[in-house]
Amino acid sequence: MIATKLVEKASLEDLATVVGIEQAAWPDVGEGMIAEEKKFETRLKLGLMNIAYLDEKPAGTISYQLPSFVNSDDLALLHNWHHYNEDLLPWGEVCKTIGLPKNWYDATNGGKIVTPESSTHNPNSNCAFLIGVGVDQSMKGNKLVDELIQYTLKEAKDAGKEYVVGYGRLPQLCELGSATVEQAEQHLLKNKPGTHLPYDYGARFHVKNGAIPICVIPNCMEDSESLDYGFLALYVL
Repeated sequence: MIATKLVEKASLEDLATVVGIEQAAWPDVGEGMIAEEKKFETRLKLGLMNIAYLDEKPAGTISYQLPSFVNSDDLALLHNWHHYNEDLLPWGEVCKTIGLPKNWYDATNGGKIVTPESSTHNPNSNCAFLIGVGVDQSMKGNKLVDELIQYTLKEAKDAGKEYVVGYGRLPQLCELGSATVEQAEQHLLKNKPGTHLPYDYGARFHVKNGAIPICVIPNCMEDSESLDYGFLALYVL
């Protein structure tokens, strides 16, 4: 029997459901990967979360910023730079030239997005930023991440956004034990045997859904599986 999948906008009434999904999505990684309930409450109030259901059971969530902190002119420059370079770009130069936040915490205001003191919302931004996606471990294997990503990309496009960016994870990098930036770049560019998709499943779902890996991000966030690395994923809508 084919499973029924549905993605829809989450509301504040879904707070307990969202927290439950998040805890079921990261049972082995540690609490550092799980956002506090207050942060989810803020995202839900801002209308910046979607929920995936599998056979009517809550199964996954995605958080995002719309608008984000960057504009399309800067991302068009980044896109062209990467196209003509034909290789991953150096993160330090990207931060300096494009003005992107240096890590996930700066990009999301520590996961809070908006506080009385600060905000990573730029009202002039015509782009979106993917904060994070998680799926209940017991329901993996049903392509729910793809459903969540595609739903959110369509939402951004329908809102007139031109680009979507994300600071993705590289959870299989821990297989190396430790890694230099160059080794992390080689890992990001490594393909799964018999495919043109990345070996690392953290990069694979982004590329599968249309993202371009632009560069490796050192010290992206505290993430033992990814050895604290991440990568910049760019979607052109």
